[in-house]
Amino acid sequence: MKLHLLALGLVIGLGSAACTNTVVIENAIKDYDGMANQIELGATKEDVLGILEPTQAALPSEMRKRPDRFLRDGVKVEIYYFRTAWHDDGLTTDDEFTPYVFHDDRLVAIGWHAIGGPRQVSSPLPDKAMSTQ
Repeated sequence: MKLHLLALGLVIGLGSAACTNTVVIENAIKDYDGMANQIELGATKEDVLGILEPTQAALPSEMRKRPDRFLRDGVKVEIYYFRTAWHDDGLTTDDEFTPYVFHDDRLVAIGWHAIGGPRQVSSPLPDKAMSTQ
């Protein structure tokens, strides 16, 4: 009996965590959508991050994408990624984020077109109705 209750508690806990994560992601996307129109090309990194980072603050680290940083021809390039989409496939992929590209601390581009497109994209889950036929 105790084992059944433990298993039930585990299932409920995992389901609750998944539901909580969904709400956290959806809220981050909604918050981002409400702030993104304040961003202009040419803005400083400090200004952009000051506006957009709070929209992502509640996301656990596994639901974020780390920034990329490198030098190209003497220019400091930094790319920050903000969660702007979510696909219910259990994966965290590039197409769920929008990149913000900075050159020497100034915003020069927004979006994947500037950096060659996402490396990973979500795969739709098979339709359950189709899989039972």
